[in-house]
Amino acid sequence: MVESGSYKELDRLIVATAPEKLRIERVVKRDGVSESAVKARIKNQLPESEKITHADFIINNDGRHSLVKQVWEIHQLLLKESAGLLT
Repeated sequence: MVESGSYKELDRLIVATAPEKLRIERVVKRDGVSESAVKARIKNQLPESEKITHADFIINNDGRHSLVKQVWEIHQLLLKESAGLLT
């Protein structure tokens, strides 16, 4: 969405991030492709550091931080915002 610019049509952008090594391992396992193929894909994408600059919220998906807790906290903030409780 950041690469295409379509994120500009959104009210908020949430970016999930993980260390590159872990992302590569996950894609290799999920897609059954080689590490070099995944690295080639990543090379053709916008760097994660650039995507993060556009994020309103960042979810750390490194396997050490609770995803449920992070998503819940974002959800609660968005609920408060939509209720007019945040400015």
